[in-house]
Amino acid sequence: MKYALGKFRVHLLGSRPFVIYTDHGSLRTATNSPHLSQRMARWLSFFAEYNFRVEYKPGKLNFLSDGKDVKIDRLSPRQRAQIHRYELVDGLLHYRVDPGDPPQVDVPNDEDLKYDILLEAHDAPINCWKSMSLDFVFGLPADDKSNTGILVFVCRLSKIVHHAPVRDEVTRKQAAQLFLDSVFRYHGLPEIIVSDRDPRFTGAF
Repeated sequence: MKYALGKFRVHLLGSRPFVIYTDHGSLRTATNSPHLSQRMARWLSFFAEYNFRVEYKPGKLNFLSDGKDVKIDRLSPRQRAQIHRYELVDGLLHYRVDPGDPPQVDVPNDEDLKYDILLEAHDAPINCWKSMSLDFVFGLPADDKSNTGILVFVCRLSKIVHHAPVRDEVTRKQAAQLFLDSVFRYHGLPEIIVSDRDPRFTGAF
C-alpha cells in the first residue's frame, strides 16, 4: 500500500478523498493500536499526507490484487504474443523483437544498472598504476619558487595521487621529466595514460 501511494503520489495528493481496497485486514485497525512499531509509526506519518479510507476486500473477491491471479487466458492475443517473447535464462530476462530473432538480454531503463553493466563488460585496470591520468592545475597562489600550478598524476584503480609543482610556462620536456621522477621511478611505465590532449602531452612527451 505504501508503495502504491508513493508511486501515484502526484495523482493522489490533495483534498479529494479516495478509497484503498486491500485484503490486509490488520491495516484497518493499525491506527487504533496502542502498540506501534517504529516502522509502522513512520508509515502512519506518511499515510497522514493523504486523504483516503481503507476498505477490506477478501482476496478471493479482489482478483486484481496480485499478478499471480491474472490468468493468461484473460489476456488479449496481442498481450499473449508479447509474453511469449520473454524468456528467463540463468536469471537473465531475454526478449525477442520478432519470434524468429535470437534472444537479447532485456535491460531495464535504470541508469545505475546500465553503469554497472558497462563497468562489468569493459576492460578495467587490475593493478595499480597500469592505467593513469594526468592533468595540469593552474591559477594557484605562487610558492617560494614562483610555481603557480601543479601537474597531477592519478592511478585510475587505487586513486593514489602524485603531484609536482610547475610554473605556468612549463614545457613538454619538463612535464615528461616530472612524469619520470614522480611516477616512472616508483611504479614503472603504465599501459594506459589518459589526458585532456594538452599539447605538452600530445607532442614529444
